[in-house]
Amino acid sequence: MKEREFNLIEAPWIRVMKEDLQVDTLSLRDTLFRCQEYMDLGGENQPQNFAMLRFLLALTYTVFSRVDEKGHENDISEIADPDEAKDEVLCRWRELWNLGHFPREPLEEYLEKWHDRFWLFDPKRPFWQVPQIDKGTQYTASKLVGDVSESNNKVRIFAARAGSGIRSVPYDEAARWLLYVNGFDDTSAKPTKKNLPSPGAGWVGKLGMIYTVGENLFQTILLNLTLLIDGEELWETSANPTWEQELRTEERVPISVPGNLAELLTVQSRRLHLRRSNGEVNGYSLLGGDFFSNSGKDGAFKEQMTLWNSPRDLSRTPFHPQRISVGKQAWRDFGNCFVQENQENNKINRHTPGIVGWIRTLQEKGLLVEDVPLYFRLIGMEYGDKDFFINDFSSDTLAIFPKIISSKYMTIRVEIEEQVNKCQEASNALSQLLEQIKIASGGDAEKSSPKSDSLFYYAVDIPFRNWLLKIHGPVMDDKSAFRELIDEWENQAREIALTIAAKEEEKADLKSYVGKVVNDSAKGTKRLYSLPLADQLYKRKIYKIYPKVGDMQ
Repeated sequence: MKEREFNLIEAPWIRVMKEDLQVDTLSLRDTLFRCQEYMDLGGENQPQNFAMLRFLLALTYTVFSRVDEKGHENDISEIADPDEAKDEVLCRWRELWNLGHFPREPLEEYLEKWHDRFWLFDPKRPFWQVPQIDKGTQYTASKLVGDVSESNNKVRIFAARAGSGIRSVPYDEAARWLLYVNGFDDTSAKPTKKNLPSPGAGWVGKLGMIYTVGENLFQTILLNLTLLIDGEELWETSANPTWEQELRTEERVPISVPGNLAELLTVQSRRLHLRRSNGEVNGYSLLGGDFFSNSGKDGAFKEQMTLWNSPRDLSRTPFHPQRISVGKQAWRDFGNCFVQENQENNKINRHTPGIVGWIRTLQEKGLLVEDVPLYFRLIGMEYGDKDFFINDFSSDTLAIFPKIISSKYMTIRVEIEEQVNKCQEASNALSQLLEQIKIASGGDAEKSSPKSDSLFYYAVDIPFRNWLLKIHGPVMDDKSAFRELIDEWENQAREIALTIAAKEEEKADLKSYVGKVVNDSAKGTKRLYSLPLADQLYKRKIYKIYPKVGDMQ
């Protein structure tokens, strides 16, 4: 069983989705040459699609950072003049975008040159694997499959599949999950030696994942092909994806953040080796791989596809990737995504995603159509118990017009973020109202119920998205017109907040109107909880958050 098998350039393994939502499985070659025919990736879940996209970006970056769209050799990293190099970057991107598909010749030449590095099974150099790690932690196929992710000693009760589907998987699916595990693996694997550092979860699993979605897969790849760091700076070194590198077998190795996009996108967070039997993969061996030793200060801003934390005190808390909460609507992270760096006490305390800076550069250079919305997809991944296992994931997409991202319209983005913050305030007020009604009806004041964030956010979700799409064109340059647009939204949000409260109050029993007196033993005071008092307080808060035009409250 040591022979070569299943070459990823030729064998179908990448799932792609048509506009009618039907899914085809293509080889790497066909995916690259036919991606303009498909709407999106169509893998088993969105995190897997994200890992696959990063792989495709690494490959296309490697090729087109070295040659132009006609295949002429001109490695961007070797151009001495930085301004000339940046001009070449944008020119090369524009030519590819206008072409509408990837040119065949340069990609075919590259795939032929590196053909032997794309065997899923190979005695010496299997794709993205290390064949010498059989002493690593041993897992079955049920751990490999990301929509099951079952540990060796704990069965997932409500798994997405069962039976033979978790005992072994076909080669094409195993190849997709190989990328997924490398990026998202948890911390359950054990080291083979004592006193080795913890690499944490896979690098991609640490990210607050964000990327731009185009009208088809080709556009999605091009839009996320960040040829300039944050849309501004050149990458430091020539492309060096993992399949071109010398085989690395060391366990749990701290490394610096790579200076080129291809190496960063293919960082080997885990050393893996798939096991096969009877034409299917039934398990794998795993060791901790490379990790960034000091990602907050060691150039991790080179990572282009993540949200970042906003530390209050940079001397104590460095910048690091900020995961997105599972189930959170994408627009609620508007500020983290699109509001540029803030200055506070002469210290920068916010960094926007690199992909947003790249899209801003494309927009300001006139390379994007102004009247066509941009779509940003955010993916949240939730781990449990210090990243020891994966709990859940979610994804959501946000549509805005590209002009909003421009440096010229910072004040508009700040105002949008303010409206997002007001939604949070209104949601908190509603949660407090419902809690007080519960207590007034006889509930236990010491046992608070979960906040009802979802109730308010569900009601304003579609209206807020529709309001965002009204922010484009002439209204962006007319202060009074934009102010009217804000007033329009605040009036709508206020009515939504009041309507939800009225409907919830109708459900309350008669006891809540009489109310309940609760002793606060810590303060030595008493407080009356009643629906009328709670309603009065709630309305006062809502009118403070969303005052009527001319209202001085």
